[in-house]
Amino acid sequence: MSRKIIARVIVAVLLGIATGYAVGKSLAKDAAEGRELTLKAYIAEFESHKEELTKSGMPMGLAVFSGVVMIVALFGVYELLVLAVDRVLELIDRRRTPGDISSSTAG
Repeated sequence: MSRKIIARVIVAVLLGIATGYAVGKSLAKDAAEGRELTLKAYIAEFESHKEELTKSGMPMGLAVFSGVVMIVALFGVYELLVLAVDRVLELIDRRRTPGDISSSTAG
């Protein structure tokens, strides 16, 4: 298998683990807040929460542009990580010489 493909798989798995961990921690935090929330506290904060949800702070054009910039940045970081992992795999692969009898023949 190509070293570049292996690097992409490694980066994708590591980013998946990091994202899953972050989402899990966020959900656990939300669940803890939900267990502590009382009806009285919910009602007291209802108006400020409603106002926060109904106000639009960003025009649609700017939101689309921001989304494009974030996706391009995400893929840029992904490709840089793939390049770095590919270089590390290349260094590891160079350490094994093609003429090494112990690794190329079994007997």
